[in-house]
Amino acid sequence: MPIFFANPRSQNLRIKKKIMNVISEVILQKNYILENQNKKFENNLKRYFKIKYAVGVNSGTDALKIAIKSLGIKKNSEIIIPTLTATATGSAVLEAGAKPVIIDVDETGNLNLEILKKKINKKTQAIIVVHLHGNLANIKKIKKIAGNIHIIEDCAQSFGSSIKNKKAGTFGKIACFSFYPTKNLGGIGDGGAIITNNSSIYKKIISLRQYGWDKKRISKIPGYNSRLDEIQAAILNLKIKYIDKDNNERIKIAKRYIEAFKDMPISYPKILNDSKHTYHLFVIKVKNRDKLINYLILNKIYPSIHYKYALHNMPSFKKYKKSNMFHADKLTQNMISLPLYPGLKYNEQKKVIKVIQKYFKQN
Repeated sequence: MPIFFANPRSQNLRIKKKIMNVISEVILQKNYILENQNKKFENNLKRYFKIKYAVGVNSGTDALKIAIKSLGIKKNSEIIIPTLTATATGSAVLEAGAKPVIIDVDETGNLNLEILKKKINKKTQAIIVVHLHGNLANIKKIKKIAGNIHIIEDCAQSFGSSIKNKKAGTFGKIACFSFYPTKNLGGIGDGGAIITNNSSIYKKIISLRQYGWDKKRISKIPGYNSRLDEIQAAILNLKIKYIDKDNNERIKIAKRYIEAFKDMPISYPKILNDSKHTYHLFVIKVKNRDKLINYLILNKIYPSIHYKYALHNMPSFKKYKKSNMFHADKLTQNMISLPLYPGLKYNEQKKVIKVIQKYFKQN
């Protein structure tokens, strides 16, 4: 059987009966939009993150876009973002009417602090901190550098990651999540959420989520149609019960890889001290990456690359490149995402390890 870098189908089959039961519950509801399941999920998020407010939205991209709008960031203002991130991060900035300032990353794959210091100016109204692969950025130092500038945490890949038990998403003024099926907490379709401790921001998010409505459904500001689907909310309510267990399984699988590869010419993005990496992706760095990938595919192992093209190398974003890209260019040339997900069988991981060990013996 082929082994893929992610396998949400396999994860969902483990709890298929429970998923079918919660879908049945939704069908029996009187209302299907922003009802019981959304309310329950928002409460689950508040408890998990020990945060005051949580709002479900249509996707992680919409979460970022609405977060930017909720902060009152003016049109054409600058928002600093890392180049090594999903296209969604840059797209959300543009959709919100702001200008991305795309800069290099550091050895963790996250925002480069030295360049960040140099690029902050009077036009800078926000910094989007992406915790890439589940590996936390140096958020404490970024906060000191930012001062009064808004920090938006992009936690699409870091649900449950933490520094000294303080979870990703609770450091900045506002944080955004994606529940795309391959995420640590994933639905069976699109979904997203925003969390904050600020009541005025929360009220703005609630309005922006539905056409800019007030309580009387009068549109006071331009808004969106970005609601978390009740079926996806129901599935997420089920899965959030297992998120810590699933993350610990991810960490266990990662540790087995690291132990098996300790004498090989393989390295990894740097992890900060006191940081809990939840391994949304297990990323290795190797020379002659394509040769290894081809060898893995010959053995029916299908890794991936996150990301083969950084934002500054895409036509839509090239003009927003504002620094040298030394680290990002290096990482995009040698990173591979190996199979890692809850439900990856021990024998499957053993095969991946043996194939890679054999490859390096031959090369």
